Amino acid sequence: MALFGRKEGKSLFGKQKEEKDKTPLKHELVDISINSMIELSDLTTYEETGDTSHAFKLTVQKKYEGEALLRYMYHLKDAEEEVILGVDHIHGTKDEYETSRWIVDGEQELGDPLPDVMTLFYPDPDNEEEEIEVAYTRQEIISAKLTVTDVQGKEEFETELHEYVTENEELMSIELCGDWLTFYVGLPILPSDVEVYPALETEKSGR
Repeated sequence: MALFGRKEGKSLFGKQKEEKDKTPLKHELVDISINSMIELSDLTTYEETGDTSHAFKLTVQKKYEGEALLRYMYHLKDAEEEVILGVDHIHGTKDEYETSRWIVDGEQELGDPLPDVMTLFYPDPDNEEEEIEVAYTRQEIISAKLTVTDVQGKEEFETELHEYVTENEELMSIELCGDWLTFYVGLPILPSDVEVYPALETEKSGR
């Protein structure tokens, strides 16, 4: 005869409590708090800093939500520069994400409609008098709700993202918000190149 509250030697009540306590774990790359430290060890960071890894503070979080889209763009700063860590949920998966490293390549008011192919010119590191042409081809246009969070609080906007890529998988994402364009250019990096050190509760609350 089974003892009350036990079956095959295991507590039924203990099992219920154990299942109740199994709350879903937050993915470390999702919804990172302002003032968290994020350490990057990708090749670009190594080439720019000379260090195998470099730590930045998260100052602005941008979250984009649209059809089949969940993207975070984390604006990271140190004493000298700002870089952006992109985190994209892979549609159709539960908790798989792609990561990327970006910079802001410019901001301007919208003039003519954006073309299907955009050519940008960059200084040639081997010849100061020459420029390198890079052609970006538009892949898609996505309407999204943008939530911007910083130490002051949150603001929401309606945006349109124009997604471009080159033959070498270099990325450009153009954020159209109202009549204002922000150009982001970047490259994919590995999730293993990212280490997150979450802000303490006192830092998140601003105390």
